[in-house]
Amino acid sequence: MPGRIFGFDGGVSPSNKINLFHIGLGNRGNELLGGFLNNPNYQVLGVCDCYKDHLDRAANRVNDHYKNEAAAKYAHYEDVLQRNDVDAIVCACPDHWHTKISVEACQAGKDVYCEKPLTLTLQESRLIVKAARKYNRVCTSGSQRVMEDYGYMAPIIQSGAIGDVKEVFIGLGDPPRHCYLPEQPIPEGFDWDRWQGQAPAAPFNSERCSGNYGGGWRRYTEYGNGFLADWGAHKFGGAMYILGLDAEEPVELQPIGYEGSKYVCAVFKNGVKMYHAWNGPHDVTFIGTEGEFRHNQTKLNPLKAVDVRRYSGGATNIADDFAFCVRNRLRPFQDFQYGACTASLCQLMAICHKLGRRLQWDQENCKFINDDEANRHVSRPQRYPYVIPEV
Repeated sequence: MPGRIFGFDGGVSPSNKINLFHIGLGNRGNELLGGFLNNPNYQVLGVCDCYKDHLDRAANRVNDHYKNEAAAKYAHYEDVLQRNDVDAIVCACPDHWHTKISVEACQAGKDVYCEKPLTLTLQESRLIVKAARKYNRVCTSGSQRVMEDYGYMAPIIQSGAIGDVKEVFIGLGDPPRHCYLPEQPIPEGFDWDRWQGQAPAAPFNSERCSGNYGGGWRRYTEYGNGFLADWGAHKFGGAMYILGLDAEEPVELQPIGYEGSKYVCAVFKNGVKMYHAWNGPHDVTFIGTEGEFRHNQTKLNPLKAVDVRRYSGGATNIADDFAFCVRNRLRPFQDFQYGACTASLCQLMAICHKLGRRLQWDQENCKFINDDEANRHVSRPQRYPYVIPEV
């Protein structure tokens, strides 16, 4: 019987553990696997990956942890979703798989912990939230740094300690670029076609699909939106949370050089400007009417008590927040709505980098105003048979 139907009261009995399955066991997937294995709220039932080496390594790790041979192994995530003993899945595949797997997991009645950045396109950001709501699933975007690195600033900034915030500078790496690499032999046991999924068909190259945090698929537009979106999910997500803007998208994008700016800028409805300070001196810096606040540098206290959104149930980390919310059917701290809006901000900035001109964005209708070329970037062609289902 699924663990979520039992109440949570202090210690976690075996019957109260959340039955979890991990999908995607590359660099980040292995890190997450270790965290969930060591979290008493969860029981990891098995693993799924289209690369046999990754799959076998992860299954052995699960079996070593539980001192048995019970870990299930699947090459196809669809087989995971058919199991009625799975409460939730962890999706740690490359970005171009996030929405499809998350939507289908919601349709299958599973709760979802999906790695950041949550989506690949602006259209996906609508679809993934729609699925979570339609199927009444508890879904979190796995950006732990929003709270655990940057969350301390929320009560300070929202209390007015630096006045009204006018500008935010976010130091991040480069926007995405296309991948041009020579063909290499496909490793034995690696389903290269499935790894590519809905992305355009391309020759195998180990760097193209590498999980290396400093390179690999993250930097290529076919599979992600560059380090702008990768670390942007943390940093822009943190800034949006701190300002209470994480359910909003900007109304305007301004390119490098606009009004003399060195950076691409996103302008929100309330007038706040957020800059992609590419290779600049900033981490996260807030500029207000009464001063500035630099992450891990400025020392200020809140001017007054402020009620800000926090992890639920006394949780101190994102995995515990997810567990509490699964058991109590609550929306988690990094609910899909927040992760999707952050991903959209990064995607909008990437489009502005590419087109190099001022853009007006209509969040409600998911389109650029009077710009047909820009609107061609709202979604991407999807390769059969890996099309994201309708919701």
